[in-house]
Amino acid sequence: MDEKGIRELEEQLRQAMLSSDVKALDALLADDLSFVDATGKVWTKADDLNGHRYGMQRIDRLDVEEQSIRVYGAFAVTVTRVALSGTFAGAPFAGSLRYTRTWGETAGGWRVAAAQCGLVGF
Repeated sequence: MDEKGIRELEEQLRQAMLSSDVKALDALLADDLSFVDATGKVWTKADDLNGHRYGMQRIDRLDVEEQSIRVYGAFAVTVTRVALSGTFAGAPFAGSLRYTRTWGETAGGWRVAAAQCGLVGF
């Protein structure tokens, strides 16, 4: 996998998040995913999929502002700054976040194995 391929996977992930496409998210996330959100809560793959499946989280806007990608053989690291808005548990949110994702080559293809996001200060 090269940088272009990882960039394409990141775009597939962005589109899946925007449309709450649980099938696409299932294919892009490792079964043992660990995702640390901006509050420090750790989410599993099931947590993330269920948030989209049952409408707990809705993302209306997810614009990539900058992104760096480093590929190291069977894994890659992305650091992405986004502007996003939507609702979580019915409450609106908007802001700028920076995501760090570790993509790994698995038997099922390249998937996100670990991720973390944090608020970007103004």
